[in-house]
Amino acid sequence: MRGRDLFRSAKPVLSGIVLLMRIVPKPILIWMWILSDMLPELAGVAFRYCVLRRLAHRCGDNVLVGRNVEIKYWERLSIGSNVSIHKQCYLDAYGELSIDNDVSIAHQSSLVSFQHTWSDESMAIRDNPVVCDRIHIGSDVWIGCGVRVLAGVKVGSRTVIAAGAVVTRSVPPGVIAAGVPAKPVKTIGKEREQRPLAAVIDYKRRD
Repeated sequence: MRGRDLFRSAKPVLSGIVLLMRIVPKPILIWMWILSDMLPELAGVAFRYCVLRRLAHRCGDNVLVGRNVEIKYWERLSIGSNVSIHKQCYLDAYGELSIDNDVSIAHQSSLVSFQHTWSDESMAIRDNPVVCDRIHIGSDVWIGCGVRVLAGVKVGSRTVIAAGAVVTRSVPPGVIAAGVPAKPVKTIGKEREQRPLAAVIDYKRRD
């Protein structure tokens, strides 16, 4: 049985659990999120979905979150449907983080929606103000293992980010992006493959 079919059959029960969680304070829910790593695989996935649905700004259907996933600023996190976030990922939504439908984020990836500044020489760099900038992951995106997505990045739909890439600038739709910093290296799809790669390389940091 596919995950989305299993979710469909379990959705009434999960919705009931989410309703019950409304009476549980946020700090306790976050503590329970951490403890959910000790649950059996399927039970842990179900429980983490319920907590995510309760705490995130928006959360769609059939969202799988693996063990040891850390989330910061839940209330600024939006996630669509049919999304998988695998173990040991780090999501910091301080500057807002939006993930559309049909996205897979492989293990040990980080999405951080703020960056440090260093212009004030009177204080240590770590004490300088941070700058927030929204991250938007489009639909039908596969983010490989160990990827770093930095603040202000928009990843276009139907895009693959190769393992180990560091994404510092926005990525157009329909490409494979790789490297440090990440750049488009190939187009995806029959129609897209008719375009020269140079046509999609000149992309901007933000729309």
